[in-house]
Amino acid sequence: MNLHLKSKYRKHPTLIVCLLVMSFALSTIVPGGGVRAQTPGPEYIVQEGDTLYTIALAFGVSVEALQQANGITDPSLLAIGQTLIIPGYEGIEGVLKTYRVQLGETLAGLAKRFGTTTEALIRINRLTNAESLYVSQPLIYPEGSGGLPAGRTALLKKNDSLPALAARNGLNVWALAMINDIDSPFSASAGQHVIVPADPASGPTLTGLPQPFETLTFQPARPTQGATLEIVAQMNGGATVGGQFYKWPLLFAADGDPARQVALQGIHTFTDPALYLLTLTAIEPDGTTTTFEQLVPVADGNYPSQQLFLGADQSALLDPDIVGPERERVAQTISAYTAARQWNGLFVKPVPSERITTGFGWRRSYNGGPYDSYHDGIDYGAPGGTVIIAPADGTVVFAGSLQVRGNTTIIDHGWGVYSGYWHQYQIYVQAGQVVTQGEAIGEVGSSGLSTGSHLHFSMWVGGNAVNPEQWLTTAFP
Repeated sequence: MNLHLKSKYRKHPTLIVCLLVMSFALSTIVPGGGVRAQTPGPEYIVQEGDTLYTIALAFGVSVEALQQANGITDPSLLAIGQTLIIPGYEGIEGVLKTYRVQLGETLAGLAKRFGTTTEALIRINRLTNAESLYVSQPLIYPEGSGGLPAGRTALLKKNDSLPALAARNGLNVWALAMINDIDSPFSASAGQHVIVPADPASGPTLTGLPQPFETLTFQPARPTQGATLEIVAQMNGGATVGGQFYKWPLLFAADGDPARQVALQGIHTFTDPALYLLTLTAIEPDGTTTTFEQLVPVADGNYPSQQLFLGADQSALLDPDIVGPERERVAQTISAYTAARQWNGLFVKPVPSERITTGFGWRRSYNGGPYDSYHDGIDYGAPGGTVIIAPADGTVVFAGSLQVRGNTTIIDHGWGVYSGYWHQYQIYVQAGQVVTQGEAIGEVGSSGLSTGSHLHFSMWVGGNAVNPEQWLTTAFP
């Protein structure tokens, strides 16, 4: 048996709205001059930096229509805090607010939760496809416009029923059916979204996800090029989960509780800013599979550019016959997935330096050439001989000399997470050695392709180089 739920995407203008209020307008004098027309419609409270043009663009109306609906003759007199009627939304009632779509949410489920209708959400957000939600999408919704009580949503799952859902949440089953406009509690079917009144006395967290997914979370909410993406799937019924984000397979591992499964994946720094498909597939003990798909945006990392001019001896190290095999050797070393996680909590800086000479992701040009490479780590300026420590527990998988990277150490921390240390003066450890956070592993130097004493600190997750600073400030998982 296969259950396949899929979300699709269509571009529409991004909208950032602080607060909009629905009301029916009366004829009033407005700051821009003139008399406001008696036109019903939602209202927008003017924010700092707003102009009639930006407001019109955000709501898909013309400046002239805004002026006419609000009796404005002089647009330059627009004032912060001024209330504007937005034409074209007549018939929508309630308080308009904005919401960022979370992983696993659907338009039907959100409509139920916010006490409105799918049709109202489609109209307000100018959507042409009811399945066109993506993670972190800004969505305008009219609170309470459909006359339904706001609350949480549940997706009726297979082998579940409305009476069972009501019992779990301490509700009267007939009242629950009435709230959801269901003729009979026994006519509700699997896959149907059901509104549960806010703050029920008991019951588990409810989501609109298909069984056996209980909850899905991920961080960061808006990933960028070079970021580490964490996906946590809370499963039930002994199900396991796998998946893929863009072109990278997702490998999940149990995090203590077998039902809580975690995958980490680095986003390559040259990934084009766009929406990419996240696919998760659950496999239940009886072999039943359920696939969940949703689009996730990747934003531009806004990395700076850097020009480097090297002498003849150093330029020779850029020979593809040298760079290529060495890059492949490192890639093979950090490609293995170790199921046991060795680190715990935040990583720490490998050297006591506050001076970053080159940051992660900087686009690089050598000797006037194109910016077709990037810096895959952080360079910490530090005197030669400064002790380097392990930022987290792990196992050394490489300790030796490379032509470009100089004296090099690579540590496997488990779950596809690796860290690397280039240009060392001296290496203290050897392959196969287990190290603990804070343990000395070498000394800062200037070996290999280096213009001065420093430590190059790299990290990889799922085979892609990632920004180590994220790991110094965010505890995974």
